[in-house]
Amino acid sequence: MSTPAMFAERFAPHGSIDGHSVSQTLGTFSMDFWQVFLRETLQNSWDAREDPAGGVRFSIDAWRLKAAQFDALANGLLRERPPGALGGLLEAGDPIEVLTVTDSGTHGLGGPTRADRSSPDRRDFVDLVRNIGRDPAKGFAAGTYGYGKAVLFRASACATVVIFTRTIVRGRPTSRLIAMALTGPYDLDGLRHTGRHWWGRPDREVGAEPLIGQVAEEFAELLGMRRLTGDRTGTSIMVLAPRLDEDTGLRDVVETLAQTAADYAWPHLTAAPGARPALRVAFTCGGRAVPYPEPSSDDHLGPFVEAYHHCLRLLEGDGVPVQRWPWNIQEINGSRPQQRLGVLAWRTRLAGAVGAHERPPAEVALMRDPRLVVEYHPVAPDPSGQVITGVFVADPRLNDFFAAAEPPTHDRWQPGRAQRERYARNPVSQAINRLEGVFRDRRVVDPVDVTQTTDQVGVTRLASLLGTLLDTQPGGTDTRIPEPGPTAGAAPGAGTWTDGGGQGGAATAAGGEPGGGGTSQPPTEPRRPGTPPPPRPRRGTVTVRLHTRPRLTMTDRGVCADFPVDLDNRSAGDGVVLIAEPLVAVADGHPERPDGDVPVTVVGWHSRTEDSVHEGECLTVTPGTAGAWNVRVTQPADAAVTLVVRQEAVTT
Repeated sequence: MSTPAMFAERFAPHGSIDGHSVSQTLGTFSMDFWQVFLRETLQNSWDAREDPAGGVRFSIDAWRLKAAQFDALANGLLRERPPGALGGLLEAGDPIEVLTVTDSGTHGLGGPTRADRSSPDRRDFVDLVRNIGRDPAKGFAAGTYGYGKAVLFRASACATVVIFTRTIVRGRPTSRLIAMALTGPYDLDGLRHTGRHWWGRPDREVGAEPLIGQVAEEFAELLGMRRLTGDRTGTSIMVLAPRLDEDTGLRDVVETLAQTAADYAWPHLTAAPGARPALRVAFTCGGRAVPYPEPSSDDHLGPFVEAYHHCLRLLEGDGVPVQRWPWNIQEINGSRPQQRLGVLAWRTRLAGAVGAHERPPAEVALMRDPRLVVEYHPVAPDPSGQVITGVFVADPRLNDFFAAAEPPTHDRWQPGRAQRERYARNPVSQAINRLEGVFRDRRVVDPVDVTQTTDQVGVTRLASLLGTLLDTQPGGTDTRIPEPGPTAGAAPGAGTWTDGGGQGGAATAAGGEPGGGGTSQPPTEPRRPGTPPPPRPRRGTVTVRLHTRPRLTMTDRGVCADFPVDLDNRSAGDGVVLIAEPLVAVADGHPERPDGDVPVTVVGWHSRTEDSVHEGECLTVTPGTAGAWNVRVTQPADAAVTLVVRQEAVTT
């Protein structure tokens, strides 16, 4: 058997990246590290599947090396060692724990073994073993981020991995084995080293090439990497000394990995009746199987699986949008251009085992091609306290936009990453905003946000609402109920004006003056001597309190939104004209005036205290005008609407 040798990379005269920097390329992440580890390795395996329509086997095995396995590692493959944690770990002589990730039904790490050689074929070996970063030519399939490989080194207490792969080279199965380690940069013999190391077959130009053929197979067997049997292609990566917390054991880690596979890969772990799942997984620790939930029958995951199949039928043209209990299945559409951003299926259900003091979950699983869950996105809780479960699948035609919005860990959508042109409409931003709007609009039942009140306020509100029904008095008058006020983030101009100005309330609403609409006075006849002058019009102001959380109501115009408006008209003088202007809330900018794509009109002003209706957008206010109104606007099905009220003085 050939004796492997270590190659320690030196800094090139023109500079290089050091090993510590490579390990940090993963960036930050929003979940537990071992969840990130599972997602990254599984996504890479799925991306490397041999047949796009075929299946992948994915397994994780963890164990403590036996004496013979440790000897093959410490005194055979890694006989030469750099300064740092690896040397201390192996020189102690105690067998170490390892964690091995294996996939089959995949291409394996094919292509050239040297990064400077061009090839029309896949370059998986050099992308994982040699290069840093992602080749843009590979597109945005899950697992194509070269930076994600940093998760392998961060999982190891000594930042060391052994890679064994079987791939097809010139039409024949070929085995390759190489080891890699990262340390911080260091000086040796007067030369600066990057901290990047490889173990393999010595090579004068490359430093270390992989062991190949029978030699690679024998080393894999000695180390216990035995999942790739026969001539099956695939890859097995052994992480040395998995990083464990003080209160975490190796089995705890494997159990976390198994649960994470179920939580984020269930679209491929399930299949239609009579079909086989596209992904099969297995987890062991110390030779014993570690179970994972069966998604379709799991209390938590089952509803997500059902929602996903509803989405698939709509995406594939076999279903139609429907709102029939218990399911709501709909398209999420964007504007400018008009296009489908994705499909959403969701339902509510009883909270079940949720604790009495724990808010029932309200979340939507976000995904794109290749249909691995990106994240469970929180949405507005259900007003009645039920669980909300949903799935959103991005339209395949926009897959590149959604993929570009993901960080290297693929654990969320960050719309700014997908912004290709300044001021251009961002479909990712639109999708998230409109998705959230679906659930936010359901909570527009009371002007007071129930999520920000105590249990006592909730009970008091219920009592006040009952009082409204029983004695026809206005509800919500109890002093323990928070007063509704302008909503943070409302459209410019929404809220309270104390001057007679326009949208910002900064100008005086008088004819011919700023804020007065620029209306000039008509010419009048000269006054005859001895006649008294006519009385001067009294400039008026009205304080407007606009509540930007409307109530939805069904009318002969379809669904409309009633925005409550309270007026203090004691200083209205000879009259002030209030003009209601609806705005459409877009996902990636300020609210805009509606256009032909999203038609919104003001139906009229409806008095809440008198039997009075003023059709259209204008209301003339005098000191004798009622003070409580609803501005009714038409509510489009696929847009969020807000409102501004400006005022002008009455002119004669």
